[in-house]
Amino acid sequence: MASKGIRRRGEKWEVRVTCGYRRDGRPRTVSRTARTEKEAEELRVRLLAEMGRMPTMGDPLTLDAYFWGIFLPRVEATTTRANRDFYSSAYRTHVSPALGALDVAEVSFARVQAWASGLPAASAPAYVRCLRAVLRAAWADGLLPEEPMRQRLRLPRRDGAPKEVWTAEEAAECLRRVRGEDIEPLVLVMLGAGLSASEARARDWADLGEGCLSVSVGSAYTGRDGIKGPKCGRRWRTAPVLPQCAERLEVLRRACGGEGPICVNRRGARMGPGTTPRRWAALFAEGGALEGMRRIEMNRLRATHETLMQQAGVSDSLNAAIHGHSQKVAYSNYLRPAEGAYEAARAVGEVVGSGHEAGPNLHFV
Repeated sequence: MASKGIRRRGEKWEVRVTCGYRRDGRPRTVSRTARTEKEAEELRVRLLAEMGRMPTMGDPLTLDAYFWGIFLPRVEATTTRANRDFYSSAYRTHVSPALGALDVAEVSFARVQAWASGLPAASAPAYVRCLRAVLRAAWADGLLPEEPMRQRLRLPRRDGAPKEVWTAEEAAECLRRVRGEDIEPLVLVMLGAGLSASEARARDWADLGEGCLSVSVGSAYTGRDGIKGPKCGRRWRTAPVLPQCAERLEVLRRACGGEGPICVNRRGARMGPGTTPRRWAALFAEGGALEGMRRIEMNRLRATHETLMQQAGVSDSLNAAIHGHSQKVAYSNYLRPAEGAYEAARAVGEVVGSGHEAGPNLHFV
């Protein structure tokens, strides 16, 4: 005979457990279904235990209600505007349409996996990161019985050519051509020290060391947050500047008196994040200083510097420290192996495939 709270309905068994009261004063009831009577008995015991640990279980709280009413206000009070905009945009466009109407406790791993499988390959990790943050917060608030998304999700595979970087010859040609341009100081610190565009915009001449052979990085300039602190501890650093770039920076510093931002607009104010991409694009237009050169995005100057440093023999750990990120981030977002590396790898493959040891003519670039 079935226990109290368990009822057979056709081929399935319904389990209804009541424990305490909801915030609206009504009895707190949770219903689930099981395939067999034995599973129903086990489910009833588990639900009673979970409701004892989770005082809010059984309350009508959807994922949408939790995100907009609890999670986002908390984010707004504790993080940057950029993070707040990321969470609200990612949730509104990609999480809410698929999962927002579900009760928080009903967002199972199977549903999350089905949702993640349909995301755009390039941006799937960012949207998963948003949902993971929301569910972890819900778990910390006692709305979920166990820590969510601990299992590994299978995301859509990213297929695409690696982003471009310049060769050493192209980088040298760029430095020669941009002399005298208002954006030249930014190019010098990005190609010469591996700073990102936002870090370069926030630099003052006072941040450059003696002879401009080093640059201190402790802030960034973005369109959403203005001048802000670095997004992680690794970004606090002092980066060496390549000598040929340092010499030119020293000339420019002396010419302007060594005070103020390194790059200014026509009004003499710090050049902003809305202006620098346009000025960079204008250099490649007809009549621009870089007309005819292979075009890369401005932030790929940083990737160019990191790739050239690796090719020069700088260790991966030191290279990552200079650029203020982990080795994993360096390989996934910045480094672009040179053709010589592909040739060396191909040669190794041929040697291994033929069953012979590497001979003296096998060289690594």
